[in-house]
Amino acid sequence: MPIPPASLRRHFFSWDGPWLPQVAAWLAGGWAGVGPLDLSRVLAVVPTRQAGRRLREALAEHAAARGAAVFPPRTYTPDTLLAEGAAAPDVASRLEALLAWAAVLREVDLATLPDVFPITPPRRDFTWAWRLAESLYRLQTQLAEGGLGMADVVPRAGDGFSEAERWRQLAGLEQEQIEKLRALGRREPHSARRACARQSAPPEGIDRVVVLGAPDPLPLALDRLRQWAGAIPVEIAIHAPAAEDAAFDDAGRPLAEAWSTRVLVR
Repeated sequence: MPIPPASLRRHFFSWDGPWLPQVAAWLAGGWAGVGPLDLSRVLAVVPTRQAGRRLREALAEHAAARGAAVFPPRTYTPDTLLAEGAAAPDVASRLEALLAWAAVLREVDLATLPDVFPITPPRRDFTWAWRLAESLYRLQTQLAEGGLGMADVVPRAGDGFSEAERWRQLAGLEQEQIEKLRALGRREPHSARRACARQSAPPEGIDRVVVLGAPDPLPLALDRLRQWAGAIPVEIAIHAPAAEDAAFDDAGRPLAEAWSTRVLVR
């Protein structure tokens, strides 16, 4: 199960000064300036690769001011953070997943899925199946970013959900796709990614994780960070003073209700 959000540690930084110098000084906290600044066991989650480069430059400048070098942290983007879940050798590729979908769509009895196929297609050939497979694969990707499979939609939506039966039928189709891949010794990539996010250990050689400039990580990425927080410190850097504590949730995400009524001051 995911570790509770309270296990993520928040750190606030003044918005009266530049962000990167403050972050560099914080990451270097405890360094006496003797020898290189060694952050090689730190993993920094940054919004883009360019942000990772800027972070390394800021740390190099901070160390150079004391005549020292720096061993920079490892950097991940949020996409990299999630991509690891699909890297195992038994996880199906996108092509394999699409072919499994196409096979399911050509074999299934459409009469049992009236809410998904209210109108029988005139031709159930491979072209039709492939186009629909691509749509269903994209849907899986969008749901997986939120940590969901098709079977999770109805329970999450709750009572009175008007599309409940349609989603139940979609969930049945997805289960058939999963089973078809399993019969070939392959794991469906989206379900594998969700499972990995909720069960994985921190990367080897890392004993601290910091999230920098990523105020709204995807729910699945947050699941992974919470999981890691059970083993090593996971710290969220927030570019706002500590007095704004109540305007952010326990994972450092801005709370809409706290900001929607804020009066802008020039």
